[in-house]
Amino acid sequence: MEILTYELRINTEEKFYENVSSIVELQPKSYKYGWIYEIVFEEQKEYYDIIAKLLDSLEGKYEKLQELGIENNDISIWLIYGYNNQCNMEFEPSTLERVGNKGIKLCISCYEAGSE
Repeated sequence: MEILTYELRINTEEKFYENVSSIVELQPKSYKYGWIYEIVFEEQKEYYDIIAKLLDSLEGKYEKLQELGIENNDISIWLIYGYNNQCNMEFEPSTLERVGNKGIKLCISCYEAGSE
């Protein structure tokens, strides 16, 4: 089974986790490993530009995050892809431009999920 996970990670002090959730209007399931908002797809058939959606949640909010001491380089977007046979990805150029222009890290981790 293929599993594709997108994570928006914001490195900040634990005392600011609720503030960050309020600013970006996203609520992580837990704060066990820091401020991480996660979207998981199993067997994704259609393409959605989830990276763009995560960037949209940050748009116009960087100044408020900076008030908490969070700089753009404290923000990362992760793609964690469990694949079966081959790992292929493609990205919209405009989305990658947005990531780069904001100084946000894009991190990709692939692993062989195996067949079930």
